[in-house]
Amino acid sequence: MKKVFYRPANGWVGDVIPFYDQGEYKLYYLHDERVGGDYGNHTSWNLAATGNGLDFEDYGEVLPNGNETELDRNAYTGSVIRDKEGLYHLFYTGHNPNPAFCKDGKPLQVVLRATGTDGIHWTKDSEFKLYGDEVIYEAFDWRDPFVFFNEEKQEYWMLVTTREMNSSEKRGGCIALLTSDDLLSWEFREPFYSPDKYITMECPDYFQMGEWHYLVYSTFSEKFVTHYKKSKTIDGLYTSPVLDTFDGRGFYAAKTASDGEKRYAFGWVPSKKGSNDYGDWEWAGTLVVHEVYQNELGELLVRMPSSIYGHFNRNEQIILQEADNCMKQGDRLQLSSPDGLAYCVLNPLPPQVMLEASFTDWQHVKDFGIAVRTDKKLDNGYFIKFDPFHNRITFDMWPRRDPGFFQWQIAGDKPQMIELERPLNFAAYSRIRIQLILEEDILCLYVNDEVAMTTRIYNFKDGHFGFFANEGAVNVEDISMKTAAER
Repeated sequence: MKKVFYRPANGWVGDVIPFYDQGEYKLYYLHDERVGGDYGNHTSWNLAATGNGLDFEDYGEVLPNGNETELDRNAYTGSVIRDKEGLYHLFYTGHNPNPAFCKDGKPLQVVLRATGTDGIHWTKDSEFKLYGDEVIYEAFDWRDPFVFFNEEKQEYWMLVTTREMNSSEKRGGCIALLTSDDLLSWEFREPFYSPDKYITMECPDYFQMGEWHYLVYSTFSEKFVTHYKKSKTIDGLYTSPVLDTFDGRGFYAAKTASDGEKRYAFGWVPSKKGSNDYGDWEWAGTLVVHEVYQNELGELLVRMPSSIYGHFNRNEQIILQEADNCMKQGDRLQLSSPDGLAYCVLNPLPPQVMLEASFTDWQHVKDFGIAVRTDKKLDNGYFIKFDPFHNRITFDMWPRRDPGFFQWQIAGDKPQMIELERPLNFAAYSRIRIQLILEEDILCLYVNDEVAMTTRIYNFKDGHFGFFANEGAVNVEDISMKTAAER
């Protein structure tokens, strides 16, 4: 089975550093083998190149991490840029937790550099070491350099994840700004962005699309998620749209790249401890790619990349297996129950599949949605719920924990797997169109080509799909189930 979500055979995908170069996306990523069960330890930079986000050439390790006595024992996130003479520059974070590289008992982080002529083979610059200045910025959080050429100012800019000196421990996170004429000597400037609300902001990314400038970063303090902000000028006030994310908890550390026509966000869906839905989220996982585009207000929306949509090229016949309070009228299903559950159960699901459907005419309904990998009674499985009263989409499963000895020990007081909650203004829509990819232990949902919700699904490995309405009515139309024909 050809997979649509990339992961190397011998490890996990950590932070992705995308760079569009000569007709392909070079996707550098932190390669984590989880040596000894640790996360993010002894990470190197590996490379997977793709022209379409579906077919990958795996180059393996391209920037090895250092040994126990070197600054880059752990080679962490950064960026790649090609200068006007064609030389490639790779800026990355060096981290070594050993005592010799600590200050006041805390490990320092340092921005390091490598160069190359093809974007694949790199030579480390042993003379280049850029630390936090300890005047404007702290020394301990100093990572994830993003370097780009500012056409307006005609100079190179570097954005760095850091914290302001003598700031709040909880809210001191900012994105530093440094400038340079030659990519070697850097001048510290006042923060590029400092909202006074995060511990720190990881993996900064900047780009311009049309008349808008965008800043992208990820946070782990108030919630694990990738945010974006927008401004009409590169150094102006960056403001937050109401919906300022691309996805939920299951899509982290996303950075973007463009071929000049389309832009994509490259992030990773984390694994869970013990490969169990009830386990804690882990660091690193599997690559997930969303296409990013603008609406008329300059807000960023996401949709499924066309190459991934085209992968599912074989329509399967839809077969009704079981139903309750459901009427079938042609290709439309009408689910209605004034004070109970209306549902229908359709085909069993293969390990890799794309489901599509549209919901219309929801009336006085508490929630409605789609069930996947469920049994024929909807007693067990995964559930995507659309909740008009709260204007949200949630991911749920049943049971929500391993059942205990007593009948009530089923986590009934947990409203849903709420870390995957997404907002949706139901009043703005007469139709909700979904596209849902299931691939082994990954679920990726797109709604109205605007928002996405990605997560892991471990515990139920097979079952059916179906639709439901809880205390109300909804119509389900345009139902399709697509698989991939062997190529």
